[in-house]
Amino acid sequence: MIDLRDLRTRLEQPAYVGENRCWPCTAVNIVIAVAAGIAAGIAVAPSVGALVLAGCLVVVRYRGYLLPGTPTLTRRYLPDRVLALFGKTPSPQATIGTVSPAELTDVLLAAGIATDRAGDLRPTARKRWVDDSSSDGPAEPSAAAVASILGADDIERIDDAAFVVDGRKRVRWESPAALRADVAAAPLLRARLEGWDDLETDERRDLLRGVRLLRDRCPICGGAVTTAADRRDHCCRRPRVVIRAVCEDCDRPLVELAVAESAADPWLEVAGLALADESPSEP
Repeated sequence: MIDLRDLRTRLEQPAYVGENRCWPCTAVNIVIAVAAGIAAGIAVAPSVGALVLAGCLVVVRYRGYLLPGTPTLTRRYLPDRVLALFGKTPSPQATIGTVSPAELTDVLLAAGIATDRAGDLRPTARKRWVDDSSSDGPAEPSAAAVASILGADDIERIDDAAFVVDGRKRVRWESPAALRADVAAAPLLRARLEGWDDLETDERRDLLRGVRLLRDRCPICGGAVTTAADRRDHCCRRPRVVIRAVCEDCDRPLVELAVAESAADPWLEVAGLALADESPSEP
């Protein structure tokens, strides 16, 4: 006699079911199971098709996947709009899409913010930032100051780190500390870079985020900033490298930057980092 409990124990993979279940991958497997059941029903008999479908669904229920390599298939072929239906939206970290690491380094050198391509800050730039964003200053920059760094005509505050620009575009910083760092750095870039006022909002934000990678002190509490990078390997998305700069004292993030793994090395070089331990591999 078949022991169903023992069979279930042998079949089940807890790492891929229950709270760990990936619904996009499950959806792909269910579609395949239905197709297999229909094909068997047409080729052999409806009863056989029903048995094939039931067997496939049991496998998906207890193992998580019907086909090996499902995460890779899902990541490669399901568009973002489909993944979004299952809550698999892109990672919340910001991405830099308009400025390359080489361009950022050129800007830092041209503005006299960095001393060399290794990204070391000039003492004058470091002192300027400390003076402009010391712990004695306002924690929340004014909406006018934010409008100035973004080149916006109209801006509305949503909370302490988010705004609506020109009535349509939502802009959010990683934290009030990140916002305050940008407000302190923008005048330095404006004064030293020809064409700063002609840059688009996204270009300005990308440059300012890159500049933030060089900060070693929190602009709000003055605590030391630790920067690290690690590889994130989600089953439904291509591997990404996340670079995070966080204040050790107040735990406010200054930078949370996600870049494609294939493009990560130049950004790691700018930040003077190496990858931390890698995430577990896919099933």
